[in-house]
Amino acid sequence: MRKNLEVPEQKYWYKIVELDRKGNTKTLFHGLNGSRILTKGAWLVADIKPVKDGTSKTTYLSGWHIVPSEEECIDYLTFFKHQENKAIIRCRARNIWPKVHSRHNVFLSEQVFIED
Repeated sequence: MRKNLEVPEQKYWYKIVELDRKGNTKTLFHGLNGSRILTKGAWLVADIKPVKDGTSKTTYLSGWHIVPSEEECIDYLTFFKHQENKAIIRCRARNIWPKVHSRHNVFLSEQVFIED
């Protein structure tokens, strides 16, 4: 369950991604500039807009979904219906806010940086 809505100050965050057969790291749902493939080694800026949550149909502002710790990310992944081809990666993030309606300790960010 969600601990609190304060954004922790930390250097690294964790993100659940999909790995395709070619070894590409991809977003789970919404893409960026028409592609779900995530570029490594550059700051990626989210297309912030109202979107619907897949489970509860709640509307919220989109952003990069991130989790404060690898342990919490592992726990969060257990709630996914389809866990195949998923991986947890470490990233940096900027302009972070809580995903208020989430039951888990999930945050959203305007920008993420995935290292090589």
